[in-house]
Amino acid sequence: MKIDDIEIIEKIHEAAYKGNIGFQEMAEFYQKADDKEIKLMEKLIKKADWKSFKALIKKVLGVDLF
Repeated sequence: MKIDDIEIIEKIHEAAYKGNIGFQEMAEFYQKADDKEIKLMEKLIKKADWKSFKALIKKVLGVDLF
């Protein structure tokens, strides 16, 4: 899945704002995550499942940000 740069920035902003996570961390997530993890993250944001969202961020980035 290739997303153009503007779409990535929009998704990072949405995830950072709604998920209460830093823009830097979301940018890093998009760099490290595979397509499946990105799709899952977007579903979790739509469902407002922040517990699962934060667990996915931790899995991909390897750090507990919360």
